[in-house]
Amino acid sequence: MEIAGLTAAQHADYLALVNAEIRPEGATTRAEDDFPLALGADNLPWQLGAWDAQGRLAAGLAVLVRRFATSCGAVAVGMVGSVVTRPDCRGAGLSGRLQEAALARLRQVGVPLAALWTDRPEIYAGRGFVPAGWEWHVALAGIDLPPLPASASVRTYVPTDAEAVADLHALHPWRMLREPGDAAVLYAMPGTRGLVAIVDGRPAAAVFCGKGADFPRYVAEWNGPIDLVLGLLAAARTSDLAEVVFVPAGGELLVAELGARGGRPVAQDAGCWAVVHAERLGAVVAAAGRTAPVPGSDARAWLGGLDERGRLQPGPVTLAVWGLDSA
Repeated sequence: MEIAGLTAAQHADYLALVNAEIRPEGATTRAEDDFPLALGADNLPWQLGAWDAQGRLAAGLAVLVRRFATSCGAVAVGMVGSVVTRPDCRGAGLSGRLQEAALARLRQVGVPLAALWTDRPEIYAGRGFVPAGWEWHVALAGIDLPPLPASASVRTYVPTDAEAVADLHALHPWRMLREPGDAAVLYAMPGTRGLVAIVDGRPAAAVFCGKGADFPRYVAEWNGPIDLVLGLLAAARTSDLAEVVFVPAGGELLVAELGARGGRPVAQDAGCWAVVHAERLGAVVAAAGRTAPVPGSDARAWLGGLDERGRLQPGPVTLAVWGLDSA
């Protein structure tokens, strides 16, 4: 079975396989709508496929490589997603071979970390992926959310807001360092609706609700001062756009405010992570004046996580993947 990068001509076959086999039931968007950066034609070098003897695409996956702002400086991460196998080819280990090929390519180019999101982490444990990091999910029902202050008004996000909203997003301490054009693409996803708080004629805060079938009825990203964000969350709830707000590491001020207003933040693992290049990651940690875990440690030792009682156990590296950025 041959494993190689996809060509432009093979791209459509991969998208068709993803949409046919692993989309959630009732999805009204396509996979490429919900993951435009990872599954777009511009990311072909990081889309891998396996072909059978007849030359048919039997399996595939995509990796989105981006740098992240972390507590130790910029760190590159390969986000693995859309892992799919044709039904009549399952059981032959193709998914595992594709993952190994992707991790080998990441290691070759010096990417220290890989991440993926799954409801069955045990499937990926054999390739070093373990639950790590943390994030909060807060249901909006029952929270005393104030309206926007009189100095602000709310309207729907429009594409010309992209630059101003991206500047607001860049104020978060831990985030993906989006490349030029990324923000405009993410904010315009068909399954996403944005609300913007306008102050003095300019976007001063924003929330983005939903990510198609990936983050239904979630506020997957929020940007701007907490008082304005609270008002936008109230507007999103009233407009029936969202029921839950996603808060990654670095959003502790919002978690505390929502908790004080009657919310019940629930901490969860921030996906499954694998250390791909420990030497490169160790150099980044050392340069930041921190102590790296002992050799052979898994991603949880580097990124921290939750203990059995749901308490945060930080590691030397703190990072965050916002909902719109996951692959």
